[in-house]
Amino acid sequence: MKTDLTTPGSYAQTKALAPKNNSALKPVLNPLDLKPTGSGPDYKVELSSPKLPSAPSLPGVPSLPDFPSLNKPKPEVPTKEIVKEEIKEEIKAEAVKKPEAKEGSVKKPAIFFIKGLDIFSSPSNSESGYAGLGRMAEAVDGSRLYGWDQKEEIIKEIKKVHPDYPVILVGHSLGGDTAIEVADELDSLGNKFKGVDLLVTIDAVGFSHDIVPQNVKKHLNVFGEKSLFLNDGPHVARREEKTSVRNILSPLDHTEIDDDREIQFEIMSMIQETLKGVIY
Repeated sequence: MKTDLTTPGSYAQTKALAPKNNSALKPVLNPLDLKPTGSGPDYKVELSSPKLPSAPSLPGVPSLPDFPSLNKPKPEVPTKEIVKEEIKEEIKAEAVKKPEAKEGSVKKPAIFFIKGLDIFSSPSNSESGYAGLGRMAEAVDGSRLYGWDQKEEIIKEIKKVHPDYPVILVGHSLGGDTAIEVADELDSLGNKFKGVDLLVTIDAVGFSHDIVPQNVKKHLNVFGEKSLFLNDGPHVARREEKTSVRNILSPLDHTEIDDDREIQFEIMSMIQETLKGVIY
């Protein structure tokens, strides 16, 4: 048998059947709304999410460094021209610091190779402008290569050499003419008649320097028979008792003489003989 609670009589029937001690029905309450009786603490339920404590910092752990920004401009790389200028400035500064050598104080030989004007060179017959002269200069330790128009610089360097050390001059074409002019200028009272131990001219160009000054001890003159309108021709000593002169006539062209092996051998042999016994 089912009880129908929807009809008016249903509620009365249900009330009659209910136990006596439950005289009235009470509504069901939410357990969260119940409060304990008595003087105890008033508990409240916090429904919001609890806050977690922050992590403690660890002692002794270094902080990360600040990394450079990727957008910063890169440092400028110096160009070759800037580097060359800086090197030149350093060389100038070093030259200023280095004291100038006094006259007659340098105790080592003065060996100068003097090249001529490249207009007379022929690339078809020679490696480049008087390449043979440059190779001989490289083969002699302590030698220096100058141009035909550097007479004053050569004389200045020669005057620094101690009297006990030899002076050697080797010149080709206009350089040979300059070598004779250097020797002639050193043969003066103002320059204390500075001696030249060896003077070598290779097809020297000129018409008024075929006389070797008295301050030259040995002189080797090589001239070509094909270019008599350019060179000095045979050379003679101003004073034969003071200067030994040797002339060699070559069938080679003006630009080929310094490349010839036989001529190079003669020149290198005389240089070695002049430097024999010299310690430097």
